[in-house]
Amino acid sequence: MMVNKKLLAGVFIIIIAIAAGGAAYQYLRPAETGITATGTIEVTRADIMPKVNGYLTGLDSQVGDTVQAGQKIAQVTRTDLAAQVLRDEAALAKAVAQLRDLEAGPRSQELQELEAALASARSVYEQARQDYARYQSLYQAGAVSAQQLDTAGANADVAYNAMVAARQRYALGVEGSRPETIEAQRLEVERSRAVLAASKMLVEDTAVLSPINGLVLSKNYENGEYVNPGAAVLTVGDMSDCWLKVYVPSTQLGLIAVGQGAQVKVDSFPRRIFSGEIREISQNAEFTPRQSITQSERANLVFAVKVKIDNTEGILKPGMPADVVLQ
Repeated sequence: MMVNKKLLAGVFIIIIAIAAGGAAYQYLRPAETGITATGTIEVTRADIMPKVNGYLTGLDSQVGDTVQAGQKIAQVTRTDLAAQVLRDEAALAKAVAQLRDLEAGPRSQELQELEAALASARSVYEQARQDYARYQSLYQAGAVSAQQLDTAGANADVAYNAMVAARQRYALGVEGSRPETIEAQRLEVERSRAVLAASKMLVEDTAVLSPINGLVLSKNYENGEYVNPGAAVLTVGDMSDCWLKVYVPSTQLGLIAVGQGAQVKVDSFPRRIFSGEIREISQNAEFTPRQSITQSERANLVFAVKVKIDNTEGILKPGMPADVVLQ
């Protein structure tokens, strides 16, 4: 079978034309200018952690839910802390009542009682004094013994001391409490208030709050589980604070600067280009070779660069691979 030479020649010409066109396209197409690097999408993360230990209740958030800063996402059950608040409230009320009693001083009935006790002691002493004087006369007349005289004198001394004590009690009652005693009780009231405030703060800390606005990225506990302070109940990501971390060789570091624009391409959205901006450039290389290095080895030094990405739509997710062109 004879092959058509003209047909073969035509096919050969077409193949050459296609190859030439491809080479021309590769040579003439516009090249991307700038530094190209690869990384993964990241967002600012925050762990939602309880401040006290206990059992979780009210944890309804799921992965993918949106939470707000200050939002209560769970409660730590601590009945002992509630009882502690009641105890400290009672202690404060008692201290306040005692302070008011000291500041008010004795009641009129108490002063009347002290005055009556003083009058009674004075009467007893006066009677004992008169008895002792009479016994002295009788002793001189030989009507009573020396022992009887001594007993009458002792009774007079006891009555006198009782009268003096009654007079002092009445004077203290009129004067009221000492300033130092009142000040000490006032300080006790302040201490009780501080203890109560600390107890109430512990109760407030049983509420588990989100520190930032964001999206729940992971859920690490369920209702009824026991948690300790600092345990990450949920992990939240701030999707508006989206960025890409890439590494630029030291030989190209002088070509970029903070505030410089960037274009980001994400594999999940191959037909879109996201705008970005260089926010941070590391001041230190990721690794340090030996002190004496060659020119080719200097190119191995890389610096971390953080590129902020506009994620207003919230479609970029942590972990997405992406390429960036630093213009």
